[in-house]
Amino acid sequence: MLKMLYRKLMNAVLTVLILVYLILDELIWERIAEPIYEFIHSLKILQSAETAIAGLNRYTLLVVFLILFAAVEGLGVVAIGMIAQGLIIPGTVIYAGKIPVAAFTFWLFKIAKGKLLTFMWFNLCYEGLLRLLDAIKHNPIYLAIKAKAATVKTWFKSLAIVAFAKKIKAALGFSKPGV
Repeated sequence: MLKMLYRKLMNAVLTVLILVYLILDELIWERIAEPIYEFIHSLKILQSAETAIAGLNRYTLLVVFLILFAAVEGLGVVAIGMIAQGLIIPGTVIYAGKIPVAAFTFWLFKIAKGKLLTFMWFNLCYEGLLRLLDAIKHNPIYLAIKAKAATVKTWFKSLAIVAFAKKIKAALGFSKPGV
């Protein structure tokens, strides 16, 4: 009896965590942060900065990365806390404001990954995170939600509002009109 109750409770908690992950991954990262990352990566001035950053020692890279990472995560916690308290607009603004910083941090990580992973504790944390993400992505609950989300996404794309959103994205330089 307790085992079944525990299993149901864990499934409920896991479902909520998976939904949060899907929302962050599908809506925030793929739709907003990834285009910002690609824009940052494409800037000519930053391509020369990549070379300079790659030349920094691993301790400097670690400190810079950890400061940026802590700032991004801290802003996320503050934003979610504000949203949970009913301060939807300020929370959303703070969360939206952290997205370019997160994209820049991801860009920095891509450049410094080799040196950052030379720290054993960092490498263990990174590998643990990858294992956790892999476990989430192979979880039956995740797969079911992902399949349902694909159905909803297909339905949503058929709505006229998507065409309007594409025009806005094109105007902002994130994609070409009609793509």
